[in-house]
Amino acid sequence: MDKISGIGDSALGGVQASLKKLNRAANEIATAPVRRTEPTELVDPLLDALEAQRALEASEKVLQRADQVLGTLLDTFV
Repeated sequence: MDKISGIGDSALGGVQASLKKLNRAANEIATAPVRRTEPTELVDPLLDALEAQRALEASEKVLQRADQVLGTLLDTFV
């Protein structure tokens, strides 16, 4: 049971880290200066946002799988 809760804790940590990174990227995009003479450089924050999204999706899958395993264990032993 400790292993499952440890997996859940790791996944929740991944969710929190991903949300922080996504928030930073969104803030950087939202506060980027707009210049009419030059294009605004948004490649790095956009890539960070995509990376955070993928990490968030991966953490979600880990949480779903841990929930399924826990449900199966409860069904088996209760």
